[in-house]
Amino acid sequence: MIRRKHHPWSISMKLWLAITLLILVVLGGLGFTLTWLFGDFYLQQKLNSLRSEATEISAQLASVPNWSARLALLESLKLTSGTQLVLLDTQGNLVVMAGSINPQGTQGSIEWYPKSLIGGALNGWSGDLRPTDFFTQGNLEQVLSGQTISIKALPINGGAQAMLLAATPVGSNPVKGVVLLGSSPIPLQESIATFRRLILYASLIAVFLATVVSLIFAQHVTRPLGLMQRGATRMAKGDFLPIQGVTSKDEIGELAESLNSMGESLKNHMAWLSQEKNLLQGIVESISDAVIMLSIDGSILYANDSAKALWQENEAEVEERKTQIVSILQAMAEKGNQEDLVTLDIQVLQIVMAPMAENEGIRGHVAVLRDVTASLRAEKSRREFLASVTHELRTPLHLIQGYLEAIEDGVIPIDQHEEYIDLVIEESKRLARLVQNLQEINWLERGQVIQPIEIDLEDFLQDIDQRFQGRAQELGVNLEICQGSGQLVADPDQLLQVFINLLDNALRHTPPGKTVRVCMKEEPNEICLVIQDEGEGIPKEALPYIFDRFFRVNKARSRKDGGMGLGLAIVRQIVEAHGGNVRVESDMGKGTTFLIFLPK
Repeated sequence: MIRRKHHPWSISMKLWLAITLLILVVLGGLGFTLTWLFGDFYLQQKLNSLRSEATEISAQLASVPNWSARLALLESLKLTSGTQLVLLDTQGNLVVMAGSINPQGTQGSIEWYPKSLIGGALNGWSGDLRPTDFFTQGNLEQVLSGQTISIKALPINGGAQAMLLAATPVGSNPVKGVVLLGSSPIPLQESIATFRRLILYASLIAVFLATVVSLIFAQHVTRPLGLMQRGATRMAKGDFLPIQGVTSKDEIGELAESLNSMGESLKNHMAWLSQEKNLLQGIVESISDAVIMLSIDGSILYANDSAKALWQENEAEVEERKTQIVSILQAMAEKGNQEDLVTLDIQVLQIVMAPMAENEGIRGHVAVLRDVTASLRAEKSRREFLASVTHELRTPLHLIQGYLEAIEDGVIPIDQHEEYIDLVIEESKRLARLVQNLQEINWLERGQVIQPIEIDLEDFLQDIDQRFQGRAQELGVNLEICQGSGQLVADPDQLLQVFINLLDNALRHTPPGKTVRVCMKEEPNEICLVIQDEGEGIPKEALPYIFDRFFRVNKARSRKDGGMGLGLAIVRQIVEAHGGNVRVESDMGKGTTFLIFLPK
């Protein structure tokens, strides 16, 4: 099962955080800008209102010719709530003050302040705030010069007192006085604070809603990406099932279709590669030659079953033999040899090597090793066989030719002609036996002379006893043949030939007074016939070649006494033609045992 990796910062989380931060920045900046612009706008509106009202009152006062009329006019004026009017003379003295900064104060009441200075309150006056507390001598000079001014006396540290002022001259050329209107900004500031709280609450609610919506949106957008990521992970692990659950028709849907198409293509390609690999592996494994793939550092990357059999994979000496083979291959690779013939113990190997090339260089080598021991041995055996046949034929032919030429030339006296003619006849018989033996071996190899029937072993062994007891007595050898029982399916003539060849050798090579034994062992699926003698034995180094044609253990022995070396070859051919096998065991000075295994 494919486990999903939980990343601390998944794409869904990143997208959600990005949208949330964007909303926070936008709403925060918008709220700050709106509150700042709103506060400044309302303060400026209030100043403009005070300025207009002061200008209007100044125009009305200027139209009146004397101060008594002006005072009566002031009593009839209705000031804006929270606005205080101060009338100053040209010297800055407070003449009249009407209205109140406090909206709950008395509207239209007039208080007289003869001979008061405008700067007194700024120097320590601690009464209620008045517009004259923020109106300086410099402001007075500006107004007397004919200007209408607005003053925003706001606190710097948030703890001082504040006032909004508007001052305008009464009349012109000359200026008869100054109209000063003042209003507290506290109501505006409270309205602005309320507006800011509303903006903050609305922003928090908007951020919460936007966070929830952005989270849902991020999950909705990234869900197909997660499905595709898990699908790509499955494909990387060899599972090419199509990605399910992506139904959108946008770029993400097209990407999912592309991934599914790629997965199907990879699946087909992997199936094709698997088939090619199995085919190639089947071909390589079926090759009888050993195939070894070496890396550039000499380690074995691949070896088929024939190669493992070559270094005897199931034997104890596998490491040593494998090391020898790898060392030979490495030496060939270093020398650049592509073909060589090497001898490994008793095996002769023909090695063909080729480099495995890649774009970056040689990656390793492939070597094919063929065991040519059997073919070389067969070739040697063929040459030895031809030489032996030639030798065996040449010797009697030369004798026959020599005797006949001597008789013809009169070298041999007439009274000895009969003796030499007998020798010629005997040599010709020996030639006939040689040809017959060779013909029998050829027939046996072709499987054309075996006519198996059911043989009673008791009768067969009794027949052997009768045939060879006389020969054994002539040689002074004791012949012991056990009593047999049971049935055997074989060719009686060919089986008799086996015993004739083996017993003849056993009797000839056993000294007088010694014993030759013939026994029988019955196994569940086969019969084992044993011919055992107490002769001089066979050397250990000659045992592997004892059944070869024309092989004689003692080559110094005469052909008359030692035979032609075809008897045991014929024995092996007959036994193998019956589906059995023959084995020999021998100890020098103790005797030789031939074991014949024949299926029932």
